[in-house]
Amino acid sequence: MSTSVLLLATAAAAWQPKMAIVPRMLTNLRGQCLCSNEQQANEALFPESYDDAEKRGMELFQQGEFERAIRMFELAQTLPGAGIDFVREKQSGMIGSANAPPNPRGLRKDRFATPQQKLIARYNIACCAAAMGDTSRAMQILSEYTQQVRQPIDAVNEMLVDEDLVTLRSPLRELRDELKNQQAKEQKTLFGLSIRNPLREIAEQVGVEWKD
Repeated sequence: MSTSVLLLATAAAAWQPKMAIVPRMLTNLRGQCLCSNEQQANEALFPESYDDAEKRGMELFQQGEFERAIRMFELAQTLPGAGIDFVREKQSGMIGSANAPPNPRGLRKDRFATPQQKLIARYNIACCAAAMGDTSRAMQILSEYTQQVRQPIDAVNEMLVDEDLVTLRSPLRELRDELKNQQAKEQKTLFGLSIRNPLREIAEQVGVEWKD
């Protein structure tokens, strides 16, 4: 065997591969990517508006995740919705930037869930409670619902044909009878005409309790 061949054999035996480090590095990077993807997925699922939370709540309801759906509908009431309010900033006349135009009046536009949106969310919570068999909670919410609409009896009639409230039809009929009796007591007859106190109607519209 020649001297050159011996030298090559010795060098080959002395050389040790260092590729074992690469899989560990790839594993770490892969773990970081997985964590990043999970974080992005969680952020994508977290609703940023009333509409997003309502949509997510509906999906959870269809999946039978009623408790999670209730939490989502409760969250929806606290998120930006169709309501718009302008709030004056502490420093008016702020200078505009590349992303924001000048605001000479120093006003900030805030969005919030309207009373109607909150009412819808409460109705959806009642549907979840009914699906869970919690009749007491569902009826309490629906009773409060009828007190915040202009035509409570019509609202109950719509509830009676709602497939999500089919288990509540008996107590809903009782609620409708109570509302009819209450309406009959509130009406007063004058020369055969049924009239209502206009001040009472105004008080009901603004949510103020009226006492005779």
